[in-house]
Amino acid sequence: MLSFYGFPESVRVAFSMLTVLGAGTAALVLVLHQYRLKRGFNYWLESSLAFLVLCQTVVNAALVAWVQYNVAEGFFTQGGYTVSRYAIFTAVTTVATLLLIRRIKHSHKKALIPCIAAAASFMTLPFMETWTNRLFPVFFSSALLLLLISGVVITVKIYGELMTSISSLSIKQAMDSLADAVLFYGKSGHILMQNEKMQELMVATAGRVFYNGRTYLETVVIQDAEYRNEDSYLYRIGANGRHGDSVWLFSVSKITLSKKNVTRIIATDVTEQDKAAILLRNMHDELEQRRERLGALVKSIEKICRAEELLRVKNEIHDEQNKRMIPLLQYLRYNELPDGVTFNSLSADILRSIRKTGENAPADPKAMLDAVLNQYSRMGVEIYIDGAFPPKQEISAAFVQILIEAAANAVRHGYANVINMTMMDDGCCVTMQITDNSPLPPREIKEGSGIAGMRRHAEKLGGSLEIFTIPRFTLTAIIPMRSEGI
Repeated sequence: MLSFYGFPESVRVAFSMLTVLGAGTAALVLVLHQYRLKRGFNYWLESSLAFLVLCQTVVNAALVAWVQYNVAEGFFTQGGYTVSRYAIFTAVTTVATLLLIRRIKHSHKKALIPCIAAAASFMTLPFMETWTNRLFPVFFSSALLLLLISGVVITVKIYGELMTSISSLSIKQAMDSLADAVLFYGKSGHILMQNEKMQELMVATAGRVFYNGRTYLETVVIQDAEYRNEDSYLYRIGANGRHGDSVWLFSVSKITLSKKNVTRIIATDVTEQDKAAILLRNMHDELEQRRERLGALVKSIEKICRAEELLRVKNEIHDEQNKRMIPLLQYLRYNELPDGVTFNSLSADILRSIRKTGENAPADPKAMLDAVLNQYSRMGVEIYIDGAFPPKQEISAAFVQILIEAAANAVRHGYANVINMTMMDDGCCVTMQITDNSPLPPREIKEGSGIAGMRRHAEKLGGSLEIFTIPRFTLTAIIPMRSEGI
């Protein structure tokens, strides 16, 4: 290296810049080579050669820096880094030879690159410095140019290969273009690959970037998740975060890559879906409130309609009975009795009116019963009820209809003025018995439309109707509490 001491400062600086550019290019080749997807013996030979070339360029830069330092200090030395230069040359030659053999064997077009690396390393050896004497700077500069040019060519080729084929770099770029955050980590939690969106999400959720995927999952996602379901976690980021007020769904799954078990985390932005769910929930709650208000309104309307209908029926009964009772009152006022035909006609009209009232009465059994009892009481006929009607409205309504018909028959045909009704409930069936104070019928009872109607009311609900005349006239209606008709 003694020849370099006689060069001007500008030349020595140029050599320094050349060595730095060569080292930078060699480092770039080594970095880009790591993004290549292919694996195998050739891959590792090429990686090793790229690393050794980087070491060679670093030693070259150190030699030129050593000369610059000696010139500044005012003394001159021969050589430098002798052992390192021979060791690197031996390693470069060995790896280049193996790579050259494999490439020639497979007719590879890049067989020249290993030869260039070995030749450049050879031209910088210490014995070349002694053998070439003053011509050594020419060989040294030629080696620097060869390494720089070959490094640039290799960089362009590898970059073009990465852009046009599947590689670690293309996979990384594809992952970075995803809208979802993606992360892969191994058994120890070491992150194998993640995209930029996941790094941004780490900062947004924890304030820093994690280098262990399991730690991030367990200490941040799982611990602070708003909702979890098996291997899914819903995470809400506050308005102060980088992503604003957003909601992310983390999905964790075990997969196999290259015969290795890894864990995959995918985080999807579900902010819009969450807003839609909240909106639907609010609308559902509002609809429920409206439904409750509407139900209360309907009940109020039904209550008002029932009250109006009951009032209408009472008024109708009152008016109808007044018309029927006026002729009787006229007879009684003058202490006269109507003939049998007239009396039977008036009483039949009154009872027919009561039956009609029962048929047109509102659906409330209690209101219907009260109206009928009131009208019979005004006629001087008392109806006594022992026991309570069943809670089921349909059964109670059927019993009231039967009572109306039975009372009408008792008054019309038996001239009864006292009617007794007894309700009995054994938990399975409800039994209603009706008796009156009329004398026993002089002949066998023939069922007409009245008894047929009462039997129809009972049978409609799965029940039955029986009539007994001994020891006194008794009508028995039985309706089961759990019939198919209910």
